[in-house]
Amino acid sequence: MKLVILLYSLGAGGAERITSLLLENLAKEYTITLVLLEDIQHYPLNVQKIILGRNRTTESGIKKLLKLPLLAFKYRKIIRDCEISLSLMTRPNYINILAGMLCKLTRKSPKILICERSYPSKQYGYSNLSSTINRKLITLLYNKADKISANSPQNLADLVENFGIAQKKITLLLNFFDLNKINAQSREDSTLKEQILSSKVRGRFAFVSIGRLDSGKNHRLLVDCMQYFKDKADLFIFGEGEKRNELEAQILSLGLESCVHLLGRTPNPYAPLSVADCFVFASNHEGFPNVLVESLALGIPLLTTDCAPKEILEPLGEFIDNQKHCEICKGGILVPLNDKEAFSEAMRFIYAQPHFFSPSNLQSQARKFAIESQLPHYKQWIFE
Repeated sequence: MKLVILLYSLGAGGAERITSLLLENLAKEYTITLVLLEDIQHYPLNVQKIILGRNRTTESGIKKLLKLPLLAFKYRKIIRDCEISLSLMTRPNYINILAGMLCKLTRKSPKILICERSYPSKQYGYSNLSSTINRKLITLLYNKADKISANSPQNLADLVENFGIAQKKITLLLNFFDLNKINAQSREDSTLKEQILSSKVRGRFAFVSIGRLDSGKNHRLLVDCMQYFKDKADLFIFGEGEKRNELEAQILSLGLESCVHLLGRTPNPYAPLSVADCFVFASNHEGFPNVLVESLALGIPLLTTDCAPKEILEPLGEFIDNQKHCEICKGGILVPLNDKEAFSEAMRFIYAQPHFFSPSNLQSQARKFAIESQLPHYKQWIFE
């Protein structure tokens, strides 16, 4: 059976990691062609690869919109002789659906499968032209796919309730992880790991965060909270993005240069993450933040805003304060979105009780998302 998979690129993002694992495992049984909009490959794979024209993620929204029909026409030629075309993420989904519609004009179309990896109402909830166009396109196009998967219950409900997508077409498929590979990479030597260990040797607590430096990830909140911890803890942030200059300015204005460290991208985040005392995550909206499960896999407790599927942290209905702002979970502590006081309170709690969460219990939470348990659901969805 011939399967074509369409994706932006194979960069270092969460959807790309999931796709690389999917490709690695499906290629053992099926003939697969990987089509990328941009020639970036962070993961080594032994499958046929096609680059669909010249595209850049930095292109303007209008240019991306105008290119959709052309890219769909090119992609139609690739999928017209395959049985299944699978896409991941919003723009590849548009191209996949449009190409399937073009195939139907001249011949039988392959099955068109799309994966939604974000919370669309929040991802495209801004009052700008790009958000407006994306909301319209999701509403107009997604129902034309044969099957749709969502990687969290929130994303699934959002598509049904706010975009009119037929519920019978949507399947919940949680993200999956190669836990053995994560643990193996965490044991590798790393100068960044040594930097964190050096801080801990001086008796300082190590908060770590990983994510793009953009407004959605809300690193400003983490930096603000560090005002209360500058004498006893360090915050190490891994990632790059358009907000780097703003964050650097914020760090300088608050006098936090000695305790907040912007460390950029790293090909192996698991090595430095493995020696963190706590993983902190302040995002305003997410689909399924992989880094939360990856932290649990390494036995690192989570402190996160309420942006992620509840399946990851599994709230216990217990709270660390009388106001019920900071909820204790199997995987860590859950706080409201963009709440500086609640987030600071949770940081104080985990600083004062660093062994409150058992590493073995945290790792047990991660095992729910092991590839061995989740991959059969993906294969059933794709091929049946």
